[in-house]
Amino acid sequence: MCHEMLDTLLGERIALCDAGVGIGKTYAYLVACVLMRKYSILMERNSLPKQHPVVVSTSSIALQKAILSEYVPFLSRVLVEQGIIQTPLRAVVRKGKEHFVCDNRLEQRIEAIRHKQKNAVQREALLSLRKHYDMDTVKDLSGFDRRLVCVPKFCPRECPGRQMCRYQRYLEESKKQDVFLQICNHNYLLADAFHRREEYKPLLADYRALVVDEAHKLPEAARQMLVC
Repeated sequence: MCHEMLDTLLGERIALCDAGVGIGKTYAYLVACVLMRKYSILMERNSLPKQHPVVVSTSSIALQKAILSEYVPFLSRVLVEQGIIQTPLRAVVRKGKEHFVCDNRLEQRIEAIRHKQKNAVQREALLSLRKHYDMDTVKDLSGFDRRLVCVPKFCPRECPGRQMCRYQRYLEESKKQDVFLQICNHNYLLADAFHRREEYKPLLADYRALVVDEAHKLPEAARQMLVC
């Protein structure tokens, strides 16, 4: 399967691959993507800039986390030890603004509850956002607080906190050339495609290859977006 995927990537084609649970599909396409980047310089017909990242789209949050925290670190370690790559692979999870905290809105919310009664656990969760800008990593944060402190749909350029904004730094980091893998869900991938079709600013950096994991769930994600 890995060989088939590598041939497809180097040939800039489309392939549909399937295998049973536990076979190692994730490692197969990750290794194929690494080798594509390493050897594509030898393929004259490959016209895409080598620094462009690979995008992996999946419907499972659990798999996104596993790719970032388990698959990529393990694979990096093995490939570096074997001399296949020189430096560890860098990966980032891409998701919508509603998952990240706006520092200005956070401080406004903290000030608003300073002299009010609030569940102690939820208060601590809110305060912990000063250290964690990804709200998905903070337990016990109420849905109400999430909506009040998340990055707004439209960020004003004249925002006084823009220079120190953690969300803006996250976006800048995710677009660096040494980021090999951008991981997102199907909805985010489809939203990026919509932006490109309508000539809006893309959500994802221009990428050289796309892997749609759990592709059988992509049509349902598209239907959900059309209904919304």
